[in-house]
Amino acid sequence: MRRVLSILLSVAFCLIATIALAVKVPEKVTVGEAAKKQTPVTFDHAKHATTLVKTCDTCHHDQKGLTKDAKTEVKKCSACHLDPKDKATSMRDMALTKNPFHVRCVGCHKAEKKGPVACTGCHPKKK
Repeated sequence: MRRVLSILLSVAFCLIATIALAVKVPEKVTVGEAAKKQTPVTFDHAKHATTLVKTCDTCHHDQKGLTKDAKTEVKKCSACHLDPKDKATSMRDMALTKNPFHVRCVGCHKAEKKGPVACTGCHPKKK
């Protein structure tokens, strides 16, 4: 009986340690690289990552299979979308059909019929 209890406690400890070592999803993320054209957007990344989307690569589209694994380096969107050298859309473009955040985020908000879709819904007015 003690041996079984010892094994169960060991397994429980390993599970707790694994969970504790896991990288936490950032609570809030601010996207402000194009702040000269529009105010920065702060959104609830934790809610999106844990409740609203099924997988990380829904938004982090170039990192297929991305998980909350501690060994995974997450690239910022601006790495490809701030000043793209290829066909990537630019974060500096304010058009709803060309800015990658407008395409992905507003597109999802419209499809799900929830979340902001107007400019001021994400971009607070300048003070």
